[in-house]
Amino acid sequence: MDRTQKILAQLSPSEQVGLEIGPLCNPIVTREMGRVYYVDHDSTEDLRVRYVDKPWVNIDQIVDVDYIWGEKRLPELTGDRAPFDYVVASHVIEHVPDLVGWLAEVHQILKPGGILSLVIPDRRFCFDYFRCDTRLADVIEAYLMQAKEPSARQFFDYFVSAVAWNGNISWAMPAVESELANVHSLQEAWKRTKAISRKEATWDIHCWVFTETSFLELYEALVRLNLIEYRIAQFYGTEGSEFFVSLEALDLSLDTYQRRLSQFQSFLPRTGIAPSMA
Repeated sequence: MDRTQKILAQLSPSEQVGLEIGPLCNPIVTREMGRVYYVDHDSTEDLRVRYVDKPWVNIDQIVDVDYIWGEKRLPELTGDRAPFDYVVASHVIEHVPDLVGWLAEVHQILKPGGILSLVIPDRRFCFDYFRCDTRLADVIEAYLMQAKEPSARQFFDYFVSAVAWNGNISWAMPAVESELANVHSLQEAWKRTKAISRKEATWDIHCWVFTETSFLELYEALVRLNLIEYRIAQFYGTEGSEFFVSLEALDLSLDTYQRRLSQFQSFLPRTGIAPSMA
């Protein structure tokens, strides 16, 4: 299967109504494929200004944004158009400051049984190579603090750890560690983190970093803590620099035991890893 087929494996865009988060100039689901709406943190015009000097973004092909996600939450933004049959988010979840809160907010605009299709970078194949896998404790802290922006620790960790390989920030084969080069110096990492903490600058970073295995371990822990209301509908391991997870929104009218059982039953056949119900 190619990349698009994996992302759409649980979807039928021509028959469903969906939402894509952050499509920029390269949406997974185009309007020609079906009824889809686009959400981003900026308007189309602001995105064109932001990326005008970025050669990897064709500003003329940036999609018409339907919803600007910021002050209002998704249920308020989408109104009567929700609930949706699916939400697509490619290289988005790693950027959100509150991972658990973000998943819960997306759940609110999905029909029971609706699909959240995620494409997630594997840190072993990108600039996050030397960063530690995201820890459950950090995810819990961000959730309890209702984090709206990355922490100073996350900013510094990103700047001080980011690497490139032969000038590239992602790659499709195991890297040669001795050939990885820091993108920022130690002093630059400190300077940029200081400026951001003082509100003198902004930067878009990966708040969370995963391998395919560490993501599944985090998912299992969040299930055990009753903090996630999805089951795994489809899972494709890392290919290139990313892996693919389709999460099915659980019906909250079911009792807690039924929902947890459904989650654990979905784990083994989709991932090959069998968690314990203990």
